[in-house]
Amino acid sequence: MHKYLTLFFSVSLLLCACKNDKVPAGLIKPDAMAGLLTEIHIIDGRLYTGLQTPDSLYKYGMGNYLAAFERFHTDSGTFKKSLNYYAKYPDKLTDIYDKVDERIKALSDSVNKISAQKRKDDLKADSIKMAHKADSIKKAAQKPVKAESKADSLKKLKQKHPDALPKK
Repeated sequence: MHKYLTLFFSVSLLLCACKNDKVPAGLIKPDAMAGLLTEIHIIDGRLYTGLQTPDSLYKYGMGNYLAAFERFHTDSGTFKKSLNYYAKYPDKLTDIYDKVDERIKALSDSVNKISAQKRKDDLKADSIKMAHKADSIKKAAQKPVKAESKADSLKKLKQKHPDALPKK
């Protein structure tokens, strides 16, 4: 009996030690998984920065998630299966999340660059408006032309060019 128990545990240990490195069929490839996870995390960020009522999260969130799955030609079941598989292999999942991190940083950098350019353009437009206002303020601050000076200028014009002004 002792032999059989030893044999049983030895075989069990041997079978447990054998790894099946075979990738199951139907998994999302690592590059596509990185893209899909990037999309999902962006959707999560958009949803959780807005109004967080359960109905609106379900109503608006599901459509966004389904659209992301459709863009990557997959479904939620395949995504869960793939995520569970990659979770069993932390080195593979770490590689995928390194790609996700790079993509999100690149998107963030491009958004920051666009925002900085927009702020620069807005400041330039504001400075042009302020310069225009300053010019109009200067013009308004100048002494107004009085009626007497207008009459004097008409007399001078009449003296220089007597035929230029219409006669009364």
